[in-house]
Amino acid sequence: MATGAGSMIAYRPIPGNIIIDTLTGTKYILQKVIGTCDFHFIYKACYYTVASTIEGRLLPTGYTTVKYIRPGYEVYKSKRAQQSMRNSNIIHFETWRIEDFRHGFCVALPYMSEGSLRYILSTRFHNGLPEDCIAIALKQALLGLFDLHFSDRVHKRFSAGNIYVNFKPRPVSNVEIKLGYAATIYESDLETPVVLERGPEPGNQPYLSLKGKNPGGPPILDLSLLSDWAAAPEVFHSKYYDSDDENRNPAKSSSRSEDDDDYSFKSDIWLVGIAALELAYGNLRISHREELEGVIMKIKRSRRLPDKLEHVLEEYHEEEKKGKMKKVTGYFKDKMKLVQSKRSNKFSKEFEELVLDCLCSSESKRPSVADLLQRPFFRYAKNLKWFQRRVLYAKNRMPYC
Repeated sequence: MATGAGSMIAYRPIPGNIIIDTLTGTKYILQKVIGTCDFHFIYKACYYTVASTIEGRLLPTGYTTVKYIRPGYEVYKSKRAQQSMRNSNIIHFETWRIEDFRHGFCVALPYMSEGSLRYILSTRFHNGLPEDCIAIALKQALLGLFDLHFSDRVHKRFSAGNIYVNFKPRPVSNVEIKLGYAATIYESDLETPVVLERGPEPGNQPYLSLKGKNPGGPPILDLSLLSDWAAAPEVFHSKYYDSDDENRNPAKSSSRSEDDDDYSFKSDIWLVGIAALELAYGNLRISHREELEGVIMKIKRSRRLPDKLEHVLEEYHEEEKKGKMKKVTGYFKDKMKLVQSKRSNKFSKEFEELVLDCLCSSESKRPSVADLLQRPFFRYAKNLKWFQRRVLYAKNRMPYC
């Protein structure tokens, strides 16, 4: 039922396995792998309640997401949030402890049929979402973040990878966009590449493992750890800064630790700005922290977002190669962009100001979630039906990008 991942036994049962909730009698049939969390697989499952039997036939009740979790601080936070925020844009547990496994257990989460926004970017909108759809998606996520902040909780890991989309075609078509929090977060990949393997000893049970990927090209930072390497300056420099490490890149996630002292509402707002950049450009191909800081600095100096992030990255690398004099020249070039009266830019002034304010180096000058939601960019955002049409129903996605 599981395979070793180093010294850890990972939860990786084969699709088709049946889980029976002993308390309710509900049956869960694992259908496919739809993501990962640490070394464990996340599954789409079809479930059948006791009431699903009609005239001797077992009819499916619906779909759910099955996730393995281990007791700890993240689970505690999710349970406390669920008790105080039942009707919010935060993803909560649907069913608690449907199966025990090793030192943890499986839970059922709402099935988010379209995956995360990051997954949608990687498969459909490689160059970013249309700006009006960014407004719709971010607004829904910010409504969830507002509930967290109102209940005096910090998210710590806000990103496009933790915002999930669900589409219900029947009986009435309906789109949901919700924010994962703490133990309900996972890396979404509806087409997770898996392979069936067997152990070396005769009689060993077959198990699933991840198929190897060869991304090619220069190394880039892992987007699943974005909330660490792209954390707000006050968080990053207190948790990750090491003068002996040139790159200052976190080797492992620290945002899941029990230490919340370095995080604040304003560090969440910084991550909102980073998420907006990822949604605008489709990806953040950053190789080290200094590169990210250089890109943000150039955006701040020009007071505008470039049409393509690669243009800023190229300018940054040129300045790094040519040294200090080139940096001074680059500074004046950025200032010239600011005073140009005529410009062709695919982003609105409202969106650019949103990103710049969220990425303010001084945390006290960053807006609150309530302030953001009052801005015209979100107040006049279109509805979820528009997101459904422009993103989920888009036949040719590239022209929008």
